[in-house]
Amino acid sequence: MRFSSDKLETNFIEPINLYGPIKDRKYTLTHSDTTGMMFLTIANEYDYNAINYDLRDEILGAWKESDTSYILFFYAYVGNLSYADALYRYNIFKSHIDSALQAIIYGDRMLLSKYPELLNTPIYIKFDSSIPVFNNYEFYGFVMDYIV
Repeated sequence: MRFSSDKLETNFIEPINLYGPIKDRKYTLTHSDTTGMMFLTIANEYDYNAINYDLRDEILGAWKESDTSYILFFYAYVGNLSYADALYRYNIFKSHIDSALQAIIYGDRMLLSKYPELLNTPIYIKFDSSIPVFNNYEFYGFVMDYIV
């Protein structure tokens, strides 16, 4: 799936705005299978009201401070499923993750224009599953890799 900026709706919730703060900035990305629209909420809490608890196909993310910089962590819920079902969900996440990361980075582009040093931030995704092989952290490059 390719990211298209006209298919992204971004909502900022105070005290988070276009330009900051970085600390406590959280991302909730959901989508509509029928329209192809992506919905990004950027706030100081995850947008739990936007999550479809039957599907659990959202991506959650947050900036975490390391010694002198940041790490951008995301979370994807694979679930407590059979091996075959977990493999299917895991592969679905993997096939859409580039587009999802592009949407999040695009949706928060004004923050990155204010803090260009964040372009060098590493990105990690925690896949959460009861099947050990799908329950892991994976490195996804750097923020600059997802600029559209």
